[in-house]
Amino acid sequence: MAGASSDEAAMLSDASLTRLADELGNEWRSLGIFLGLKKVQVDRCDSNNPRDMVAAIVDMLVKWQQKTADRGPEAQVADLVQALRDINRVDLAEKVMDGDFIGRENPSAPIQETMDMDTEESDDFPYPVQAEADAAPPPGAMGAPYQGIHAQETAPIGANREPPPTYPLGRMVGRALIINNIKFPTRHHENRRGMEKDSRDLEEVLKKLGFKVTTKLNLSSAEMKRAIHRFVGTKNHSQSTCLLVSVMTHGSGSDAMGTDWVGVKLHEEIFRPIISSNIACPKIFIMQMCRGGELDFGRWRADASRPSDGPQEEGSDSSLSDGEMEEDEDLQVDWGEVETRLQPTDSDSIILFACAEGRKALRHSLEGSVLIQNVVKVFNAHGSEEDIETLFTRVRHEVASCEASIEVDGSLRTVKQAAETRVFLRKKLFLQSQHGPE
Repeated sequence: MAGASSDEAAMLSDASLTRLADELGNEWRSLGIFLGLKKVQVDRCDSNNPRDMVAAIVDMLVKWQQKTADRGPEAQVADLVQALRDINRVDLAEKVMDGDFIGRENPSAPIQETMDMDTEESDDFPYPVQAEADAAPPPGAMGAPYQGIHAQETAPIGANREPPPTYPLGRMVGRALIINNIKFPTRHHENRRGMEKDSRDLEEVLKKLGFKVTTKLNLSSAEMKRAIHRFVGTKNHSQSTCLLVSVMTHGSGSDAMGTDWVGVKLHEEIFRPIISSNIACPKIFIMQMCRGGELDFGRWRADASRPSDGPQEEGSDSSLSDGEMEEDEDLQVDWGEVETRLQPTDSDSIILFACAEGRKALRHSLEGSVLIQNVVKVFNAHGSEEDIETLFTRVRHEVASCEASIEVDGSLRTVKQAAETRVFLRKKLFLQSQHGPE
């Protein structure tokens, strides 16, 4: 395009950036990273505004704006939209695209669309126009909380805010348990060939970060439960910043399969015994397994150009999923802070799943699984300096960027994978010790 529209220039005004900052939360640090700023630059914005998160966010956005000024407002807005999507703030990305943050002299004036649209298709809205939030409260309830609901007052927009709290660092980064089931004696065709690479690479990067790692291969369901019990009951975690458990195996619904093809329930027999234990430090789980039988064939974004149907490009990745697929000759797819207050049972934990619920996870017999190899890549590059939520955001971005080709019903299909994170952390968690990054 020859030049940026006035709306795009207005989107980058100080007032508009402040409006955006008001709606961002603790994920603003991740946004700065995805906008191309270095961690030290983001940290400086925080330290320059220790009691005002909105000011810190505006400071970060202005630094990014100045750094990329040569790209022009149009490209900057496009970069901002993509970065917001990358941190899972699709709601704000859509607001930016719709011009909701653009200040106008007449607030009631309609927003002019800045992108070319087909007028015949624009009348077909994918969602209802009226939102549930527009519904009127019961008579007499206007201006007062509904009966039985205790409303908590929030600080005025722009008020000074405390920086996000951080979990204390232990004398050691922590202990890690890796369980990798590769061989299944009762179902040889289900062997996860070549998956030694996953546990080997993950063990290497975790040791590099300072973890003490225990790796167990090819455990039956009973042996998996015993390994977890021993890890919780006999290992000393009191001096650890955190603990990490990674399970790599076939998945069946909400079960992780032992080599005897008997399921171990994820929540009741893996997560809960660890999360509800007396171990005070935060818990990290990385789960490489299928969570259902559906392949993800992807969807086309409205702003993406769809390639014409034709033969697969030469060199495309061919793989099978980490579930029940036919065998192929070559490919298969002292704790530093004592918490004295009562805390929720599930708090202080974070879980990374290889794929969305109901989906299959992808792996390759030579290259390893999509999830674990991207965890290794991100941990190697950023593990010693970024918090775990930011790291897992990077992992999800990398996983979503991968694609593989699988033969389905006689034709070659491109398949995708979306990792999922469930966060129960109350503070920011860094993979560091009191001695600093390893």
